[in-house]
Amino acid sequence: MKRLIIVLNLLELCSFALAQSRTQLQPAREVASSPLATSTCALSFTTGANDSFLKYCVTANGNIAQLEAPIGKEHIAVGTVGEGYGFCDLNPQVKYFDYSDFGDSGNWAAPTTVSQDAKSVKIVRTTTDGIWTLTQTITQVAGISPSVRIKMTVKNNSGVTRSLFFMRYADVDAGGDFQNNFDGTQKSAFGWNSDASSNAVGLLLQNAGTFPADSSPGGFTQNVPDGPDPCNFAAHFASGPQIATDGSIVFLYGLNLSKGASRTVTVSYQRL
Repeated sequence: MKRLIIVLNLLELCSFALAQSRTQLQPAREVASSPLATSTCALSFTTGANDSFLKYCVTANGNIAQLEAPIGKEHIAVGTVGEGYGFCDLNPQVKYFDYSDFGDSGNWAAPTTVSQDAKSVKIVRTTTDGIWTLTQTITQVAGISPSVRIKMTVKNNSGVTRSLFFMRYADVDAGGDFQNNFDGTQKSAFGWNSDASSNAVGLLLQNAGTFPADSSPGGFTQNVPDGPDPCNFAAHFASGPQIATDGSIVFLYGLNLSKGASRTVTVSYQRL
């Protein structure tokens, strides 16, 4: 019930913009993929050993196309690879997304890798209409429980104030299994296999930074592996724990940006 309230609060954040459009929105899976969508690894990162092992790769577009933790337990590169980012400009309801093998919205310019080193990569991408620029800094965080930290800064390049729903998504196949359990909280979403399984592992997506005060963040799960439609993200919202489901996880923010302004949110992936 709490997660449902979070979603409803986010919907109310910019309800005035939603009310201005009568367009029937389609799920992201039904939008033709852009040639730029990819699950091909451009850079790989590895840290730790045995139970603290973490290996992941990043595409040229800034998707996490593979994530193994601990050693031998893959959570994303299983079957159709789905991971990435999406947002909806609420007035006039234009969606932008890139979900690897689940396709993209076809309105992104080619990405630019600004910097990279042994532990991080910074990728910048602007929408083809020139309105938005997304800068991602993806960093390896080593330790006993290593993680992947993704700092995402979105900039409003236009001359007017805009509101958007901004989200990170992953098709979790915990430990290589398509059927997993799923749930979420106000600050996280996760997929896992129970301790009754011989493959009792999982993947956690959570807020990892100070989020904007008005962003109403929330984690939730879907009962499908597909990426969410940014302008209709509640279409496959799964209420309460999901058991033995081929589902996915999403972390969502509601943001308001004045002309020329930028907002930054940070999430992380970590094994369960």
